[in-house]
Amino acid sequence: MRQTVKRSGVKGWRTVLALFFVVAICTVSARAQYLFSNLQSASILKPKQVEVTPDFSTVSIHSGGESMRVWDIFGLQLGIGVADRVELRVRYGYINPKYGSGVSFVNFGPKIGLWKDKLSLYVPFEVGFGDTVDVSKTWSAHPTLMASLPVGKTLEINPAVKALIPFQKDAQTLVALDLGLGIFLLESKNLVIRPEAGIMFHPGDSGSFLQFSIGVSYRSGH
Repeated sequence: MRQTVKRSGVKGWRTVLALFFVVAICTVSARAQYLFSNLQSASILKPKQVEVTPDFSTVSIHSGGESMRVWDIFGLQLGIGVADRVELRVRYGYINPKYGSGVSFVNFGPKIGLWKDKLSLYVPFEVGFGDTVDVSKTWSAHPTLMASLPVGKTLEINPAVKALIPFQKDAQTLVALDLGLGIFLLESKNLVIRPEAGIMFHPGDSGSFLQFSIGVSYRSGH
């Protein structure tokens, strides 16, 4: 019985410590809350072609053998082709945390095709805003290298690596690795389901954030 009580006590302390850690992270909020999923492929939209992607993500934090879901994200992404091998994207995401107030983020930037339909560079800038947010401390850049690997006619694999670079001097640069799928529902490939998983971390630290996302893309034209 003593052993059972001891184990329960240890488990309880771990839960308390994990909760304290998560609340601390969420209090700092804007420095850790990023839209680090991609939910897109490496292909570039043709001029005047448009792609719309509503999405949902859930994010958990992992550290010291403990894990906890910390926030959900409801988002919408819009891409438009502006030139050969160049498109512009804008994305809105509302972060609904388990603790604390919600935060809205917008990111926007160019996406450049490096290898047709297979490799591209996306460079969005991101800013957050909300009732408890100091907007000046939320600006960051997220240069992202993404690839697309076709698997048959109805599936593609979309790996990506990005750096999340805050503009504040005292904030850390983070790294994100994402792996998504594109499941084509139409022969034209204009309607795509995009499940994705990813990890965000600071090199050298033991803690990390994990995201699991789902999006549905509709692309105009052919």
